[in-house]
Amino acid sequence: MTTDKQLPNFFVVGVVKGGTTSLYHYLAQHPDVYLPPIKETNHFASSDISEKDFLKGYAQDVNLDLDRYIKGGMKETIHIAHVNEDHHYNALFSKVEQENAIGEISNSYMICPNAAKAIYDFNPEAKILVILRNPIRRAWSQFLMNLREAKSDADNFIQELENDHAQNPKGWGVNHQYLELGKYSDQLKRYFDLFGKDQVLPIFFEDYKKSPDDVLASICTFLEIDASFEFDFSEKSNASALPRNAGLNRFLVNSGIMTTAKKLTPKPLRQKLAGALYSDKNMPKLQEADAKWLRDYYQNEVGQLSELLEIDITKKWPEFGQ
Repeated sequence: MTTDKQLPNFFVVGVVKGGTTSLYHYLAQHPDVYLPPIKETNHFASSDISEKDFLKGYAQDVNLDLDRYIKGGMKETIHIAHVNEDHHYNALFSKVEQENAIGEISNSYMICPNAAKAIYDFNPEAKILVILRNPIRRAWSQFLMNLREAKSDADNFIQELENDHAQNPKGWGVNHQYLELGKYSDQLKRYFDLFGKDQVLPIFFEDYKKSPDDVLASICTFLEIDASFEFDFSEKSNASALPRNAGLNRFLVNSGIMTTAKKLTPKPLRQKLAGALYSDKNMPKLQEADAKWLRDYYQNEVGQLSELLEIDITKKWPEFGQ
């Protein structure tokens, strides 16, 4: 039985393509941190999520028999699922022992409007972390990921963004939300308003990528755990690559073979298969005209975020200072 002392006291709430997968694996190394075997539970975003409208690819990603998984001992790490029921969610934390920092990471918590209040109602003393990434680069990285995962076959990046933005219905798992996911100021303000700025730690992806050891130390300090712990940064997560054969990749994904293989194949074999199916050679570059389109789109948003954080964000994201 899971006790209150075993339930989460910190949450990483985003963002998509902000490095939360690598952060999950790094934090899990720390002896005083417990993270559940499902990286993204989406539990506190349940009221914002319409499962009946899910994109086919996303529905495959989150398909998991939770009763069977939990009864089987939760031996495999699962990237994402939808853990709606409290008893399933609590079971994910049944293996907490002496760890003081008990957390979970779900990117939906940043954009889903009711998630912050749901987390606050669950634990008003929880600490909140969020990784903010230059929204231009974040959208481009998400587009490349969707090409890799056969969730898009678009040739025109901006057309893809505009078509997605115009989609109806829309929402988490329903459309890609390329543009909406980069509108950080209102999303972050929800957490500031509820938890107060002292309980929220914004992290810049650019700092995290450049000096992960320094950022992890600051996170440990924020979580009040040993900041001198030495993390192993040798393992990389979600490395950029595209399919060697787009048609084959689309078949493997759409048929469900890829999803099943990811869940059943041991990690070393998965890595070998990924090397055979994907390549990081000749990766497409973001075109300047497309970057300018996004810069114009987000310019006011970045100004609002600067005011909210009381810093000049153009020093972090110089594209917006041009």
